[in-house]
Amino acid sequence: MSVISTEDFIKKYSHVDFQKLARTSSCPRVRERLLGIYNLMLGKNRIEAAAAVGRNPEWLRNWVLRYDKGGYDNLFDRPRPGQAKYLSNEQEKELVEDILKMQDDKNGGRITGNDVRAHIQKKYDITYKGTAIYDLLERLGLSWVSSRSKHPNADFGKQNRFKQTFRARVKKISKKRRWR
Repeated sequence: MSVISTEDFIKKYSHVDFQKLARTSSCPRVRERLLGIYNLMLGKNRIEAAAAVGRNPEWLRNWVLRYDKGGYDNLFDRPRPGQAKYLSNEQEKELVEDILKMQDDKNGGRITGNDVRAHIQKKYDITYKGTAIYDLLERLGLSWVSSRSKHPNADFGKQNRFKQTFRARVKKISKKRRWR
């Protein structure tokens, strides 16, 4: 980072209303950084300006350098690298289709995390450990909680007829009995 003195920074950015930018910023961290710079613009030294937002003067120095280098957008946190995904986007799409197909094909019961883990191991030769499979399912928009399973011998026609006639039967029974 290039170095800029406090006096040069104040001259260079005297036209910027850092307090207004801080009020309109939706990100709390950026708001804090803008308020630190605003205190610096009021004529406070770096130690006082940093103390006003509860930070070390070194933080304020970094914020000033970042603003000087890239403006307002450079005050936002940079993306942090994380662990790479095990499955590519195409493989994830295939997996969602496979899981939905597995659930439809299952005759009673439900798909478990271990079922999904075994499928991924078999198809893609990738091993998920512990609860990581549930994190994957959540990221894919799938829930590990499923609806009540359907019994393989269920007669849906009889169930629908029962649902349609149940209230009428209850009324008929309640008219026959006298409740006290």
